[in-house]
Amino acid sequence: MDNIVGIGDIQMADVMKMDSSKALSMFRNRFAAFKKLADEIGEDAAYQKMMEAYPKQQKAFMGAFIDNTTLAKGFTDAIPIFRLMGFTMEVVDISQNGKDAVLEIQRVCPVLSLAKEYGLESPCRVICEMEQDATVKAFPGTKAAIISRQSQGDCVCLFKYERPAKMATLERQKTQSLISRTFDLIRLAPKIILIGINLLKSRLSKP
Repeated sequence: MDNIVGIGDIQMADVMKMDSSKALSMFRNRFAAFKKLADEIGEDAAYQKMMEAYPKQQKAFMGAFIDNTTLAKGFTDAIPIFRLMGFTMEVVDISQNGKDAVLEIQRVCPVLSLAKEYGLESPCRVICEMEQDATVKAFPGTKAAIISRQSQGDCVCLFKYERPAKMATLERQKTQSLISRTFDLIRLAPKIILIGINLLKSRLSKP
């Protein structure tokens, strides 16, 4: 059991040969580890036991993606790994107000029915909640939240992550805001002209 306690699965060799079959086997290992521990010491203690090694490994794995860039860029770069594992992932940059922030949207949950094989109502606690808990512990100052869950009937799984933006990111946000405003005005120009024409027509048509 020791080899699957903690994150319960992913090693460098696993990443190099990852596919949906390997991922499902990896998730089964984690569910099996949790179920065995929960039967022995209870669910809360099992969760804490499996969390012991998880933050350290999360730091190594996620750090490769997010340590020297924004969350949005890092999460976007991770999409191919999630795709290999059977997920359909989208990323939305919501950074503002001094926060480096991102929404992670998962359209497909390949473990949605898998949890029930191990007597769990949903996979969220063993997979998603543990993932976010490990991320918060691995990266101090980071906040994480689960906004919606397919296991509860929502159309997608939606996760939010945020942390204080670095100075370079803050400057980039200000620059992007100015550039976005300029492009917005350019895109709106035809509509602004049309509004003016419509107003003029309205005035001229008055009796």
